[in-house]
Amino acid sequence: MKTSGGEVGDWGEALHVGVSPWVAARPTEANIAGREHVCGSVVAWLERLGFHVERCGPSGGIVRASRAGTGRLRLGLIGHYDVEDAGSGWTYPSHEATRAGGRIFGRGLADNLGPLWLRLAAIDEHASDSTPSLLLVLQGEEEIGSPEAHQTFPKLQWPRVDLWLEETGYFELDGSQRILARNHDEATAPIVAAVERVAAGDGRASRRHDRFLNKALGPAQCPFLTHLVRDRPYLAIGPNDPASAIHRPDESLPEQNLELSVRQFRAVLTAASEID
Repeated sequence: MKTSGGEVGDWGEALHVGVSPWVAARPTEANIAGREHVCGSVVAWLERLGFHVERCGPSGGIVRASRAGTGRLRLGLIGHYDVEDAGSGWTYPSHEATRAGGRIFGRGLADNLGPLWLRLAAIDEHASDSTPSLLLVLQGEEEIGSPEAHQTFPKLQWPRVDLWLEETGYFELDGSQRILARNHDEATAPIVAAVERVAAGDGRASRRHDRFLNKALGPAQCPFLTHLVRDRPYLAIGPNDPASAIHRPDESLPEQNLELSVRQFRAVLTAASEID
């Protein structure tokens, strides 16, 4: 893992090294110790970055972290730190992060350990004076239907969030990008435009889609969408592609999308911080 504020040169190597302990922890539904290991690692990272962190819910499995920033907007980041059981049929070790053929393999790389690690590393690298106020909400039961989140979210008081960012997004195999953007207003439209400019500057085609990211159990069963996002502005960007094989053997992320995804996320942070 890099030092705070340091520059990452090779995001493939950085992700491979940084996410390896999380993958090895096997944070499945049955492995409570593994989930607690990853959750504790995330909490420690957030606290080092100056976030106020709360652990909520009967088991403390929900992480709610906030940090004040620049500008009038608050961004909400959602995600989870549990993974699906690996099953059989893997070419590469399921619970080791393996770098091969331009991809990084391992259970949880695409859903959601890899994108989560990249987001935290990008915040770590990004200048605090060009970062808006942030609210990060994570849970550890996504793969079993999110019972604790559905029970707990309605009982908590939530600040207004001007734009919710989904846990990840989607690229095609040819490198073009689907930008999932919903309910954007005058304040948040420049943020989406900033994401599109970064894609264009990298020579990538992009298309906007007015929908949520696909959910295994459907959007109505997602506690983030039903209790938090609702009709607020929503944006899904991230490195996943059709070969990511979520919930299947040889789950992976493509290295060609990592740096671009980080730059797009950092463009979101900068654009939001400049809106006053």
